[in-house]
Amino acid sequence: MREYSFKPAPVRKAQTWAIKDDHLMRRGGASALNLADVTDASWNTVTYRGTRSAWLHLTSAAGVTKIEYTDTGGARDEFFALIIAVAEGLERVNPDLQIKHGYSAPWRTALFILGIAGSLLGVFLVYVGLTNMTGKGGVQATIAGAVMVLLLVPVAWSCRPNLKAQTYGTDGLVREIVSLGGAPMDQPDQGAGPG
Repeated sequence: MREYSFKPAPVRKAQTWAIKDDHLMRRGGASALNLADVTDASWNTVTYRGTRSAWLHLTSAAGVTKIEYTDTGGARDEFFALIIAVAEGLERVNPDLQIKHGYSAPWRTALFILGIAGSLLGVFLVYVGLTNMTGKGGVQATIAGAVMVLLLVPVAWSCRPNLKAQTYGTDGLVREIVSLGGAPMDQPDQGAGPG
């Protein structure tokens, strides 16, 4: 059994995960999750100011198991190796499971509302600036409003409620991780007998 240890973020404690007999376990965590019992999975990455955050959420009848990581944590290769090991386990025992890529429905709804509200506020600021309603700061209001509209309309559009999440199989998840620079690692105990 190979263990995967990494710090999810600088302010969080290191976590150690393992997969044994297709059960995902975290040292000091809740009970083991049988990968065959996973009914829903979602994977997402977000990059902000050069720092990437990534997370895999696995849902079963027992709840949601979250594996999360930020580049400023530690042992990035260990995190990616764990995600690949989970994907390989799911391929063995849950091959029909489709992994959703992107934000979950509640996050998409929240971002859609934020995008619409921010865009409307931006339009209002442009109007205030162009009509010189306040008597001063018209140029600043116009620029701030235009920037808000330019930034928040795409957020609202990409998170609209009628948009279905992109899905792919476990092989698609492995390909994405490889493209992010997390090349598959050799697992020394693969193919070895009990020992």
